[in-house]
Amino acid sequence: MLFIIIHSSVLSVHHSSTLRFLHHQTEFIGRFLLTQNQLFEYGYPVPMGDQVYIQPSVYEKNTKMFYAENDLIRVCTRCRSSFQVENDGLQRISNLKSVCKDSNGMMYRFHIHNQHPMENLKKFKRAPKVTGSNWNLSGKMYALDVESVYTSHGQAVGRVTVVDSFGATVIDVIVKPKDAVYDCVTKYSGLTLEHFKYATETIESIREKIFDYINEQSILVGHALNGDLKALGIIHDNVIDTSVLYSVNGRRPSLRQLTSTHLKYEIQNGSGGHCSKEDAVASLQLVYFGAMNPTSLSPFYQEF
Repeated sequence: MLFIIIHSSVLSVHHSSTLRFLHHQTEFIGRFLLTQNQLFEYGYPVPMGDQVYIQPSVYEKNTKMFYAENDLIRVCTRCRSSFQVENDGLQRISNLKSVCKDSNGMMYRFHIHNQHPMENLKKFKRAPKVTGSNWNLSGKMYALDVESVYTSHGQAVGRVTVVDSFGATVIDVIVKPKDAVYDCVTKYSGLTLEHFKYATETIESIREKIFDYINEQSILVGHALNGDLKALGIIHDNVIDTSVLYSVNGRRPSLRQLTSTHLKYEIQNGSGGHCSKEDAVASLQLVYFGAMNPTSLSPFYQEF
């Protein structure tokens, strides 16, 4: 059975409305879960043979998301130029000149990219199957958000936050990239080089920590969660994606826009960048808000 716990600090509604919601909680949450077709359409990792397939978005269709072992050409996400990496896949910082310019005219001695080795498609893991020791995790709901940085080898996970259905933090860690961090993109990630000074968690260890809290029947919530699961190398079917939940005419509003419009507070507006905990809690609150205010949702979710 799918279930959800409503916390008073997350939703402030009339008591009788809350009881009615709790009575129909399985119906509400069940209809918010992405279908298998939606998981495919919105670029979630889906099993295909001995690896996963990730459907490119409209913006990714003309780009190369994954590269073969002998492919040394990358495309910079900042200046859109093609550049060549070394045989080991690493990009060396130029000591002589700037090689990249962003939209504001800032110059850099390195490029950044978000392409990944094709072999990574074989390394994705599913949440644990339901067993006698973890059956109590079935149906439990957690919101997840990931912040990323750019390294000598491309984009990498920098911070992972998971909150429970009360909005309480259960995981919030800095992940130590395997390669040298070139750009923390602090404006978006909220991270600086100082954050990584004592980091010890790896992408593999944090994935196992997440699996301590969920099984294959647990629910993961997030905004455009496909990118987070791709970054973490996780396959999961029970997903609520608030960017889809509130989409209109195929357009998926930003988390910042939805939070301002429906929850009446602002996020992602400081100079310090995004906060993965703040974003995870906001996506959780939007699920609760949508359950109590279904007319605010995408027409697809109003037809049930």
